[in-house]
Amino acid sequence: MPLLGLLLPMLLGLAICWPIVSDVPFLVRLALAYGLGLGLLTLAMFFLNVFGMRFSLVNTTVLVSLVIAVVLGTRGERNWRGFFWAIRVDPFRRTREFVSSLSIFEKVLLALLIFFLFSHLVIGVYWPVFRSDSLTLYDLRAKFLLVEQSFPAAVAKFQDKLVNMDWTLPVFAHAPMTSLIHTWLYLCGWESPKLFYPLLFVSMAVLFYHFLRDYVPRYHALLFTLVLVTIPFIYVYAASSYPHVAVAFYFSVGTFYLYRWIRVQKWGFLLLSGIFIGLSSWVRQVSGIFFLGYLVILLYVAVSRRRFLGPILFCATSFSIYSLWNIYAENVLHLTGGIAPPISQSVVYIKNMAVFLNGEKWRNVVNWLWNVALIGFRPVHYLLVLTVILYATRVWRHRFMLLIVLSNLALFLAGTYLASLTRAPQSHISSVQRLYIMFLPIIWYFIALATAEPPCKEEENSG
Repeated sequence: MPLLGLLLPMLLGLAICWPIVSDVPFLVRLALAYGLGLGLLTLAMFFLNVFGMRFSLVNTTVLVSLVIAVVLGTRGERNWRGFFWAIRVDPFRRTREFVSSLSIFEKVLLALLIFFLFSHLVIGVYWPVFRSDSLTLYDLRAKFLLVEQSFPAAVAKFQDKLVNMDWTLPVFAHAPMTSLIHTWLYLCGWESPKLFYPLLFVSMAVLFYHFLRDYVPRYHALLFTLVLVTIPFIYVYAASSYPHVAVAFYFSVGTFYLYRWIRVQKWGFLLLSGIFIGLSSWVRQVSGIFFLGYLVILLYVAVSRRRFLGPILFCATSFSIYSLWNIYAENVLHLTGGIAPPISQSVVYIKNMAVFLNGEKWRNVVNWLWNVALIGFRPVHYLLVLTVILYATRVWRHRFMLLIVLSNLALFLAGTYLASLTRAPQSHISSVQRLYIMFLPIIWYFIALATAEPPCKEEENSG
């Protein structure tokens, strides 16, 4: 039964994405299907609850199996055969060919990469859930969902247990994806749900390398992937049961697919981009604000290249997922105040525009970010500035990726400023640092693109 916890969501992910990515190596399909399948499976659990059914192991398995059958059935017998061809495992021949084609330097990089990923997997499997916020929020909520298999029932049970303690809003108002994944793995017989996080970390490394290989030499992709997985903030938090690296995974993969759509204009890439960006807000709703920057860039590309369907498709996929939890939590669970604020609350900030335009306040926030909250991220910022200065020609080639990076940083600064109007900065230093993790793969990806020569034909065929 524990095997079902990983097998079913991966089959779901493969059924959804394999027609779009059927020409990539098996390991890449596996990494993509893992994150996509688990995210969509939690949505299936949520919709069971919306329609008045419990998300038990049987109900969830039946629903997901029906979705897989319908998706494949609508494509005909030929696509069924193609699906089973897509999931066939033939790793040994391809692995031998890949390893034998590596240089000594590349083999060293690969060995170090495998070592760090495997050590992280060991840490994630050995240590149970122990982080304070997970014990008192994400995993605690999962335990109540495991027993009740329903959000309203879990909330009622929680309120009954904690008499005279108003903790319901802090625990249940947050986006539910990681708690639902914990619940699903518990339902499948797993003793600890921590396995989800190191496997997602491995998937992030595989996909980061894959997205780089289209534009950079193999040694360059291996080197930057190795640095990504050894960045202390990412490595440490990926071993915990916090949602921050999960947000980084979904947000960065969605960003990479958006950039790939801008480059090659394949609609499937934009569809996957919208789904992954939407799933990032299903993990933590605070990621929703960065959707606005992407939409502006997408509108420019759509108008300049006459791809007017692009913004509609992107909004339909990402915003539909983003809005689900706000609507449900407010109207069904009656939880307000701890959720990501709706757009209507922007009126409050417009009325206080004088405060928003306070130059001294802006200087204080920027100074606090640079010298306090993000001091550990300074090397990445220095590298970003040096890359733009020293590689202007290549930066222009990847100018849309630079625009994506700058829009994220600008909106992050604006969001930090707005938060400072209601809270003292010192009270959320760690929150700012953890949130910033979601930008590191994207910034590092841009630096890797801009500092590399395009791969030669021989490398493209062998990598």
